[in-house]
Amino acid sequence: MSQLESLEFVEARINHLIPTDEKPAVYIVPMGEGETRREREYESCSVRIHDIRPIAGDLSLDREGLALVDHPTAVRDFYDDEEVERVYYPEVKELVQRFTGAEDIIVFDHTRRVDGDGTETDAARAPVKVAHNDYTEKSGPQRVRDLVGDDADKWLGRRYAVINVWRSIAGPVETTPLAVADATSMVPSDLIATDLVYEDRVGEIYDIAHNPKHRWMYVPKMARDEAMLIKCYDSRTDGTARFTAHTAFKNPAAAEGAAPRESIEIRTLVLFPED
Repeated sequence: MSQLESLEFVEARINHLIPTDEKPAVYIVPMGEGETRREREYESCSVRIHDIRPIAGDLSLDREGLALVDHPTAVRDFYDDEEVERVYYPEVKELVQRFTGAEDIIVFDHTRRVDGDGTETDAARAPVKVAHNDYTEKSGPQRVRDLVGDDADKWLGRRYAVINVWRSIAGPVETTPLAVADATSMVPSDLIATDLVYEDRVGEIYDIAHNPKHRWMYVPKMARDEAMLIKCYDSRTDGTARFTAHTAFKNPAAAEGAAPRESIEIRTLVLFPED
């Protein structure tokens, strides 16, 4: 994206996995019972992270892997799970359908994140400050099998995707915004399959190796009435954006005393119409 190089940016550090011959793992504990544990080495790399507000209208889920939209919400309390599922899930479903033209959409989970001292609570986890993508060649199809059961063959025989919808649930995000890598700047060797180990199952994500060709983007002071759509998996293999690396980062431009980031991410499984 040639436009990106002309945009304003912050110089910040992003953590990347250092590749080894062993498969890395991330250990996830239940909410409120401790911190996520990683047992591999990471390198902190200084990168330019560009302000994409001036070109937001030109971004594409199928090219760069993300989109930024105005999206007012009727949710009053994002810490009320019942209200989130009753009010916000339908709002997200309508938004994703409008953007993708999907035949079917399943909104299947949400996670709140609060920037602080690293302590996680029953209500929120800490922002992930490691470059990653939520699904892989293996775990994308597995998520379909987990969610749709007897209809899995129908979904797996068609184009489907996992799209994450991210937003602030408080004031404008300053302290730890979300950085997203332009999907066109990544190559397959950047993606490192990593076990995601829970108490009762093992999933898989991609950690991201450092590549100076990555083009990183963010939205300064992202507000509560904005939403970012991020393509975390796409079954199509024709050059369409399939995996979109992202991470929280410490923002050097944040005002002194800025309120900690509070955000929510919702994951959706999307079935496209038949060609």
